Amino acid sequence: MTKAPRILNIAAIAFIGTFCLQALLAVPRLSATSDEPIHLAAGYSYWQTRDFRMNPEHPPLAKLLAAFPLLLIRPALDTSDQSWQGGMEVPFSFKFLYGNDADRLLFWSRAVMIIIAAMGATVTFLWARDMFGPAAGIFALMLYTFCPNLLAHGMLVTTDVPVAAFGVLTLYLFWKRGEQPSWLNDFATGLALGAAMAVKFSGALLPLVLAGFCLVRKQIKSLFIIAAASLLVIEVAYLFSSSPVLYFRNMHFVNANHLKNYPFYLFGELKPGGWWYYFLVAFAFKATLPTIVFVLVSAIEATRGFINRWGEMLLLVSIALFLVATTILAGQVGVRYILPIFPLVFIWVSRIVPKFLVARSGTAVVAALLVWHAWSSISAFPNYIPYFNEMAGGAAGGPALLDDSNIDWGQGVKQAAEYVRKRRLENVTIVFFNPFEGPGSQYYGLPRNVRDREVIEQMLIRTPTPGTYIISSHYVARLSHLNPAWKIYKPIDRIGESLLVYAF
Repeated sequence: MTKAPRILNIAAIAFIGTFCLQALLAVPRLSATSDEPIHLAAGYSYWQTRDFRMNPEHPPLAKLLAAFPLLLIRPALDTSDQSWQGGMEVPFSFKFLYGNDADRLLFWSRAVMIIIAAMGATVTFLWARDMFGPAAGIFALMLYTFCPNLLAHGMLVTTDVPVAAFGVLTLYLFWKRGEQPSWLNDFATGLALGAAMAVKFSGALLPLVLAGFCLVRKQIKSLFIIAAASLLVIEVAYLFSSSPVLYFRNMHFVNANHLKNYPFYLFGELKPGGWWYYFLVAFAFKATLPTIVFVLVSAIEATRGFINRWGEMLLLVSIALFLVATTILAGQVGVRYILPIFPLVFIWVSRIVPKFLVARSGTAVVAALLVWHAWSSISAFPNYIPYFNEMAGGAAGGPALLDDSNIDWGQGVKQAAEYVRKRRLENVTIVFFNPFEGPGSQYYGLPRNVRDREVIEQMLIRTPTPGTYIISSHYVARLSHLNPAWKIYKPIDRIGESLLVYAF
């Protein structure tokens, strides 16, 4: 190995380590987000009971991996509880998490998620390097390492980053096997595909991409090998307790917990069914501005032709399919639903690197934009979830544009407890994102969370009684139209950029 590639490989290891370090340092500062107790309790129950009644709307693999460290910790799991018997995942999971050492369980399960996210970073580097050169690999890896959205969700016990990581691995191996066809490469691609499908049902979009390219290339035998390997992984993910048919049968649970005609939120407006451009807007405001610049420059450069036709077509078709399918099928509650496109975008935009590095001025521009990109995540630490770029007005401007997991997903309970304790506040009314956050509030020593949505609405409609209010920015964004005064009230403080503090 020559000196230059060795230095680049060392740099790659350093950036992957930096990603892990940023996430690990943030983990102890943040409480469980809304879905994490459910996924963690479900995963541990799968290991202990081989019963998949909890959380059927998501396949089991990510939950099993996250819960694997718990096999050594051995927390209490009460399967005699009515919530278990009735398959009531929310009360069961919150009781499980906060009835044990919640911080310890979260740390070790989140560490597994960070490893999976780091794998996605590694594949992003390898694919960009193999397609556009070593410098392009480092470039794409830097975009991944300092992406606030991947940092935000890469540490969480959820399915969004795992499907992104296994998805980019699947497509990379599929691209590589196109250059070196063999049954072994087909089998490896199928294993990765099975993992992507077994962590989130949106991973089932990938077979459409792979099948399309295999059919165009008349590689029917390869398609069967890939399919067989993927079904094997799905069977393993269900711990051989059922046939892969269970996977496809459970697909109908997707979005089953979403209310019909639920009004989605964009630009301060509520609309059932949402907007066709929602996820494009979310990307525009949640991605860093340097990322947007790189996308625009790459699009202009691409009009002059492909550098790697096969690889770029695979990337662009996959990006387009995920965007269209997510727009049609997913609830408009967060940029997290399109996280699978982020590594693909980072790889594709790295196409500009070889050309820009030719001139010293081009190198300086790219370097400056990368520094800006890195600072975007460093300055947001540890509050990556409510990150918004400068065009949106930063995190403070977020609630006027988007809501839900874009701005608050319940991660601030621990920060709120520290805030109340340090200031010795009394007469505090708390409205967290999750109406079932009562056990979490008690675990961290806070007053009871206001749980009933009607109570929340009434509280915001009428003139507030004297006291301190700590309110999720999600509720302030959504319910301020019920009382225009809440558009005038100014918070006296912000907790973790997701909770707004008011004094009356």
